[in-house]
Amino acid sequence: MGDPQGIGPEVIRKALNAEVTAFGGIPPEAGQSRFIVIGDKKILGRLPAPVSIVDVPYKSAGEGSLKFLDKAILLLKGGVADALVTAPLSKEAVSRYHKNFVGHTEYLADAFKVRDFDMMFIAPGVRLTIVTRHVPLKDVPKLITQRRVFNSIALMAETLKNKFKIKNPQIAVLGLNPHAGENGLLGSEDVKHILPAIQKAKAQGINAKGPFPADTFFAFHNNYDGIIAMYHDQGLTPLKGMYMKELVNFTAGLPFIRTSPAHGTAFDIAGKNKANPSSMRAAIKLACELT
Repeated sequence: MGDPQGIGPEVIRKALNAEVTAFGGIPPEAGQSRFIVIGDKKILGRLPAPVSIVDVPYKSAGEGSLKFLDKAILLLKGGVADALVTAPLSKEAVSRYHKNFVGHTEYLADAFKVRDFDMMFIAPGVRLTIVTRHVPLKDVPKLITQRRVFNSIALMAETLKNKFKIKNPQIAVLGLNPHAGENGLLGSEDVKHILPAIQKAKAQGINAKGPFPADTFFAFHNNYDGIIAMYHDQGLTPLKGMYMKELVNFTAGLPFIRTSPAHGTAFDIAGKNKANPSSMRAAIKLACELT
């Protein structure tokens, strides 16, 4: 359910009700799926008949957010659930309950002992991975290494082939610096780390190209099956500007399907019936399709 004080409960309720209303029952892409919502039954309110609720007690919003997630992990490990859709939580609130918590993605990877994983953002015809995820901007340059960039390219290629059934994916890799560094004039990371990672990927049969200047790339981004961005805002600023209502966060590398809406807790509109459920609905549908 995510943060009990955020818009998670509202968008879950609206998204599931929209699906059931639209199709007169569980949507066709879900097949024989069964939906289980984990959270606070009182806050969630009435959900459509095919949906069950697991009520989890908690004392604070941060504690509840993590307890809901921990319950989901138990269901996944026990074979009760095959896929997970997470509503937004507050990293700040959870970190007061669980020190050093940085996000769903890292917490899930740790719970399932996964080393190679990435945040992949998906909209119609677009799939983008971020190499450095949730880190301060000042730390990004030192985290851009050939190994990290190559791992993201390789995981993107594997995910596009195995999950999205794209036989020979075309992958674009963005540069870090303005104009992709101008051959070292505006920064050395593009030449020293990003280009060698692309060359290594090509040597292993992966169709990767770049590094592309990020400021112009999104004028022709639809020419590629996958995009590798170097840091959070480089990739998500254009995507959220173009696809906010239908953008989905998918975690590549986990042993199960995990998706989430691409928005946050939106505390300012929580409880006011103003939240748009489109991204949550897209996340649920993608989880059903990929599972």
